Amino acid sequence: MTYRVEYNGEDLEVATLDSALDNAKHAIASDVGQISGWAVEHDETINDWFVQGVLDGQAVGPTAVVSGPEPMLMAETRRAPAAAEREVLRMTVTGATPAEALQMAASWLAGRPEIIDVDDIGWHPTRAGYQAKIYYRA
Repeated sequence: MTYRVEYNGEDLEVATLDSALDNAKHAIASDVGQISGWAVEHDETINDWFVQGVLDGQAVGPTAVVSGPEPMLMAETRRAPAAAEREVLRMTVTGATPAEALQMAASWLAGRPEIIDVDDIGWHPTRAGYQAKIYYRA
């Protein structure tokens, strides 16, 4: 099983999702320059992750696409899974301070009213600032 990272016409295959997302972020940062955070979204129907840099709360630069090892097929007649059955997803943003990172996370959540089930929010320092992670079920 491998994950494929597509960015600016180039492809890279790696073994894990975390490595794929990290490589996507690195490629964007190398291309765009200063980034204050990340917008990472997952499309469950095609099992692709979309990664874009954020600067001052606005998306910047091209989007990197991380393709999963196999698409997930969803029947239209299938019932919506209960909260406990749904996959936990993660969104990560990076800010200069913990307050900035958490504000960016709150702004991201405010723009997604379909997310009503947040499992956890946490932050930790990194070399680039403070990283806030939101674990949610969509």
